[in-house]
Amino acid sequence: MDATSADGEPTPELAVIAPETKSRDGIWQPGNAPSQVLNWSVQAVCKAGTIGIIGVYPPAARTFPIGTAMLRNLTIKMGNCNHRRYIPRLVSLVRSGHVDPIGILTQRQPMTDVISAYKQFDQRAPGWTKVELRPAA
Repeated sequence: MDATSADGEPTPELAVIAPETKSRDGIWQPGNAPSQVLNWSVQAVCKAGTIGIIGVYPPAARTFPIGTAMLRNLTIKMGNCNHRRYIPRLVSLVRSGHVDPIGILTQRQPMTDVISAYKQFDQRAPGWTKVELRPAA
C-alpha cells in the first residue's frame, strides 16, 4: 500500500493517522522518520494491543510516547537480532547448499567507496538493500 496517492496527497489510511504529514518532496515513505512512525503506531494500535519495533535505531533516538503507550496498556516488543541464536543454523544452511547468500546482495562496492555506499544505503536509495563491501586487491 502506498502512503500517498498519485497526486501526492496522503491516502485515506495515512490521513487518519497523520493528517498533516508531508516530507520535503511531499511524499512520506516508511523509514523517512522513525520517531514519527513510533508515535503513529502508539496512536493507531487498539488499546491493549501490541507494537513490534523492528529496524535499527541509533542510541541518540530518545523520543517515544511512553506515557501514551502506558495509558493505552500497550505491549511493546523490540530488540536487535539475536545473532547467537540464528547464525549457527544459517551457516549450516549455507554449507549444505540450501541457501545461497549471494542472491540477497543488491550492491557490490569496493571498500574504497565505503562512504558513498553507506550514504546510499542510509538514504534507502532504490536497489540498496544488502551491500557487499569488497576489500582492495
